[in-house]
Formats: sequence, structure tokens, C-alpha cells
Amino acid sequence: MTSIRIKAQLQPTEDPEKVEKAIRNLFGDIPLNHNRDESIITAKLETPMSLRDFRSRIAQDRIRTTLNNTLTRWTKEDYLSFGLNRQAAYAGHVSLNLTNEDPMGPIQVQIRGDIEEVIAFLCK
Repeated sequence: MTSIRIKAQLQPTEDPEKVEKAIRNLFGDIPLNHNRDESIITAKLETPMSLRDFRSRIAQDRIRTTLNNTLTRWTKEDYLSFGLNRQAAYAGHVSLNLTNEDPMGPIQVQIRGDIEEVIAFLCK
């Protein structure tokens, strides 16, 4: 079984609707939870197929090979975690967020389960 968690920490100056739009631009119309007490937006998905909109964006941006190589290197057994740039996501593009690259913080994606299956689905 695969578990996929998406989260974005909200900064005090951010509009939550814009962050939700950025997430939905990459992942489609997924159910989002906005915890106002913790200033965080999260989503939980359960299958690689729930990432089909993300897969389409990866193909559209022509980064399948690069993303495949990078995510494969970042995999730790049955766990993979990576960040996505919020500004690129708001514009509808996939861009991996490297450490401290985005002042607002990344859209964090955490995947547990059959990581090879997920990477193959996203990048092939």
C-alpha cells in the first residue's frame, strides 16, 4: 500500500487560497485540509494513480528523465520526501525545491510504500 502526504506550511503574509491553488495546479482537484491553528495545508492520497495530474505536469514540463534520476537518488528504502517550489507550482510548473531555495518554504511531498512503482508511474 502506498501513502502520499502533501503539505505546505503557511507564512503569515500568505493567502491560503493562493497556496491551495498552487497545490491544485500540480495535483488536480484533490481534497485539501486547512488547519488554521497550525497554519498548514495538507492532503492525503493513497495510490500512485491519484498523482495522474502531477504526472501530466511532469510530462508537460519535459522533466521526466531528470526527475526520475533525482527521485531515485533521494529514495530511502520505502520512503521518499521532496519539496516543490510554490511559485513555479502557482504558475502550473513542476520545479524541485532545493534546500532553502524558496523563501516561503516548499510544498512538501512525502511518499511511503512502493517508491519504485510511484517513480515509474510519474516518470515513464
